[in-house]
Amino acid sequence: MRISETKGVSFAGLQRLSSSAASHKIVKADAILVSIPFESGGVPPWSFGGAPKLQFDTLLVRLETEQGIVGWGEAFSRCEDKSLKAMIETRVLPLVIGRSALEIGKIKYDVEFRLQNFGRVGPIIYGVSAVDIALWDILGKISGLPLTALLGGAFASEVEVYASLMRYGNCADVVRATRQAIERGYRYIKLHEITEDEIHAAVEAAGAQAAVMLDTNCPWPVAEALKYDRLLEPLNLYWLEEPVWPPENYAGLARIRSTGRHHIAAGENAGSLHDFVAMIAAGAIDIAQPDVAKAGGISELVKIASLCQAESIEFVPHCAIFGPGQVATIHLNAAQRSVPMLERLYCDFEAEIYGGATLPVNGKVAVPTGPGLGLDPDPGVINRYRVA
Repeated sequence: MRISETKGVSFAGLQRLSSSAASHKIVKADAILVSIPFESGGVPPWSFGGAPKLQFDTLLVRLETEQGIVGWGEAFSRCEDKSLKAMIETRVLPLVIGRSALEIGKIKYDVEFRLQNFGRVGPIIYGVSAVDIALWDILGKISGLPLTALLGGAFASEVEVYASLMRYGNCADVVRATRQAIERGYRYIKLHEITEDEIHAAVEAAGAQAAVMLDTNCPWPVAEALKYDRLLEPLNLYWLEEPVWPPENYAGLARIRSTGRHHIAAGENAGSLHDFVAMIAAGAIDIAQPDVAKAGGISELVKIASLCQAESIEFVPHCAIFGPGQVATIHLNAAQRSVPMLERLYCDFEAEIYGGATLPVNGKVAVPTGPGLGLDPDPGVINRYRVA
C-alpha cells in the first residue's frame, strides 16, 4: 500500500469514527460453539474430566451493530463446553446489548466489575475476552484499518510459528511428530511430555534442525520440579514452561527460576494484568504467556505487553486456539517490536475455520491486512460443525 493510500484509509476511518456513537450500538450478541475433528498423530489428547477424543472446540462470540457490522471473538473452550456457552449467553452478553461498540474499555470494565463475584480468573473472563476481541474487530471494520494498525502498526508481514505438539506419552509418536514438523518447515517445537524418555527422544530427533521448548502443564510440586530442572539441564531447552503445581504458586516457580538452569515461561492460566505484576514481583518468569481468550482480550494483552517491556520480560502469548483468538494473537505479535513467535497446536483439521488462511507455510503465517481481524469465520464450516 502506498503512503497516499494509507492516509486516505486513515482519513476515511476517522470520518466513520466521528459519526454518532449511537449508530454503532450493539443490537445482537450470540455465542456459537463448533467442534471440528482433527488428526493428532497419536492417542486422543483431550480429556478435561471426560473421555478423550479427537475433536477441538471453538467457542465464538458474534456481535452485530445496528448498521450490520459484525465482530467476531473467541472464548477459551474444550470438550463441547455447552455450560460455558450458556454462562456467556446468560451472564456476559446481556450486559453488552445496547452498548456502543466504540466503548471498548468501558464495556470491558463494566462487565468485569459487575460480574467480579463470579470469578476473576476462568469462565467469566473467557467471556469478557471474547467480547473484547469482537469489539476490536468491529472498531477495525468501522475505521477500515487492520488490528495491527490500531495497535500502532505492524513490525512484520508474517510471524514465525512454533509447532506445539500434543502429549503422546510414548517415544515413537513424539519422534514421528517432531520429524514431521521439521519437514513441514517448523524451526521451533514445543513438547508437552512429562517423562524423561520422551523428552530426550524428541530433543535427539530435532537435533540441530529445531529448537525445543517444554511445556509440562503444571504437573509437579516444587521439590519434584527442582529434580526435573536438574535432570533436563543438559538438553539445553529453549524454555521450561509451567513446571510447578498449582500455576499460581509464583514463589515455587521463582525457586525453579532461581537455579538459572532454564528460562521459565508461564502465564496461560492468568486472568489479568495484575497476575503478571505478581509473577514478575515474585521473580517467577523470564517469559510471559498471556492468552488473549483467557486473560481479558486484546485490551488486557496490550497492557501486559507494556508491562513486560518495562520489566525486561519476554512477551510470548499463549495460543492453543484456532478461531478469532488465534487471529488476534497474530496481530498482537506482529505489532510488537520483538515480533514474538505464534504458538500453533500441531494437528490437522478436517476443516479450517478460515479456509486455510491461518495455516503456516514453511513455519510462518501471514499477518491479515483486511479491516479488523482481517478474516471472518467460514459460515459453511460453522454450520457443518456447530454443536449449539
